[in-house]
Amino acid sequence: MQRLHAVDALRALALLGILAVNIWYFAFPENLSGTGRSAGVDPGPADQWVAFAATALFEGKSYVVFSFLFGLSFVLQWGSAHRSGASEVTRSVRRFIGLIILGLLHGIFLFVGDILLAYALLGFALLGLRRIGARAALTLAAALWLIVALAILALASLTLMLASSGMMDPAALDAAALSPSAQDVRESYTGGLGSYLAFQLSTYALIAPSTLIVQGPVAFAAFLLGLVVGRGRVLERIMTGEIPTARLLRLAIPALAVGGLLSVTAAWLTWGAPWIQHRPGQPDTGGLGMETLSGGLIFLAGPIQATGYVLVALLILRQPRSGWLVRALAPAGRMSLSNYLGQSLVLAVLFSALGAPLGLGLAGQLSASQVGLVVVGLWVVQLVLSRMWLRRFGRGPVEVPLRAWTYAEPRRGNHPSA
Repeated sequence: MQRLHAVDALRALALLGILAVNIWYFAFPENLSGTGRSAGVDPGPADQWVAFAATALFEGKSYVVFSFLFGLSFVLQWGSAHRSGASEVTRSVRRFIGLIILGLLHGIFLFVGDILLAYALLGFALLGLRRIGARAALTLAAALWLIVALAILALASLTLMLASSGMMDPAALDAAALSPSAQDVRESYTGGLGSYLAFQLSTYALIAPSTLIVQGPVAFAAFLLGLVVGRGRVLERIMTGEIPTARLLRLAIPALAVGGLLSVTAAWLTWGAPWIQHRPGQPDTGGLGMETLSGGLIFLAGPIQATGYVLVALLILRQPRSGWLVRALAPAGRMSLSNYLGQSLVLAVLFSALGAPLGLGLAGQLSASQVGLVVVGLWVVQLVLSRMWLRRFGRGPVEVPLRAWTYAEPRRGNHPSA
């Protein structure tokens, strides 16, 4: 099967969204410790809009797109294994083992919100269901998505009910009061190497299971959707114009409208109204109950809004005049694993103790607007460097050893003839 460069372009766009979400946990590490959501102290109007936009546009959507493309890649890899006479199971297992190792290293040393470990573990489940029918796969995907979103919304409703009824002390529902202060978290994150590693290990031990339990089902739902779309060659049919624009827009516009409304509501619950100047510190958004409600809405909106994003992006990318855009984006998508890990490396050096020898360690020191500029700047640099790298090398620096390990044939011993 000829490589579909639009898929690589979609991966590059997903990388932008992932960067726009993950950076807040580097720039303000207290967001990892249960102290509530932070976008800096005394944010100005521009800062409030940047934080609001990051939640409304990217949070809960970008990793869904990335997960969908990950599921789609299985179809391509299994097809390649079949054509070459290799075992799709052996190749997949070796790939998952490689991702587990990368995920553990990434989560412990760079970013505790790593998704690679979850992808690898969920990949084993997808491998077991690789022959699932399209209808069953879509039904299971919808069930997983709704169960997670509705469970979080139910928990939020219970929390709000307990808070309003007076049955629980409000202090017990104040996450910030039960967690280390933002200043203490930042000092651990930007202090010496020892305190940084201690912070990473303790936080990763808490975050990794929740990533698998909460984000995992939605990621697996996206895997299943990618599996169905890949089998049906839906993306190829879209890119060749077989599926008309009007039909795609009938799906994309409602998806963007419904998903966007839910996401804007979630952003408002998280950050407050961005057009209103908030008092110094975090915006007053109603505590743990409202924060949980926001999370539930984000999970509910994510797959819907992501569907609209993918359809609109493909409609743009399939236009003859968009060839330059595909050429600009596709290289970064081809080496998306290297770029995903590269983002974390750069951000860890910029914000954590790893950058202290360079005079960095800037956690808590940038405004939200400056964080937004870092997102745009780093993503553009990745686009340029990816294009330069692939002009000289066939694959990204992380993809090369992972592919070599995945495709390695087991050695067979030499047996002397009788």
